Amino acid sequence: MFEFNASNCFCISLSQGDRWIKMQRRLQNTGLEVTLIPASIGGTSDIMDPFVHYLNDGQKGCAQSHIRLWRHILDRNLPYALILEDDACFDKNWRETLNSFIDSNISDQWDLIMLNASEPCEPIHQWVPCKEQYLTAGYILSLNGAKKVLEMFHGEYYASDWMISRLQLYGQSYCYFPWLIIQEGNESTIGSGYKEDHLKVLRCLNAIQYNLDHYDV
Repeated sequence: MFEFNASNCFCISLSQGDRWIKMQRRLQNTGLEVTLIPASIGGTSDIMDPFVHYLNDGQKGCAQSHIRLWRHILDRNLPYALILEDDACFDKNWRETLNSFIDSNISDQWDLIMLNASEPCEPIHQWVPCKEQYLTAGYILSLNGAKKVLEMFHGEYYASDWMISRLQLYGQSYCYFPWLIIQEGNESTIGSGYKEDHLKVLRCLNAIQYNLDHYDV
């Protein structure tokens, strides 16, 4: 059974405005105690690592925030950590579904458990290995997973969801559909097509007759 508290559960946020207020409500509803991690701001001294040249400031800031947490996992020798962004919306049964990962005996050497992802996976209602899945609104990274992803990109970093997708190539990453977390779909801090992404989420969920009523949005 997964256990989360403020020492291994983190939420990246600018902690300003309605977005963080709504996230605090959702965290309270799900009973999660988190440590707020102030988001790194691209184009400022927050950016401490070298990144590929084509990332915009928003992407660099987002990636730097995640990299800081990956290093924190190593520094504190955490067996695993839940990492959230402040637009994460939880499935109302996410804890039970997550704990079913342990019961499934899929792997005791996992690197990554994706609670939200860019694509549906099959079979539905079942934990399956994932490849080429993106998005980082909610995921659980193990100590070994943190070591691998930091070693893989040491010296030149990419967008956070691209780095997470490459970690999946080790074959120890898993996801579930319908997703345990979806993104709110209102605004974006990195300039992505969030409206189109949200419409895709709705289409994919509707295709399996699983609607937004299952999520705390």
